[in-house]
Amino acid sequence: MRTETKERKTLYNLVRQLPQEDVEKVTSYAAFLWSLQEKEDMEDLRAIRERNDEPAIPWETLKKEHEL
Repeated sequence: MRTETKERKTLYNLVRQLPQEDVEKVTSYAAFLWSLQEKEDMEDLRAIRERNDEPAIPWETLKKEHEL
């Protein structure tokens, strides 16, 4: 079984044991976190579009400069 599937099942079992009031709080918080992630993703895409015309630095140059 994949790790992600195990984590989901564990989370499901934890939430299932909560009182209804707490489930609603968890659901609300999860929706809030999802919206934050969506906002960050949109900001990342905007930044990529703004810099799309900038010249790229070759990977080999970056590896040398950062001793990777």
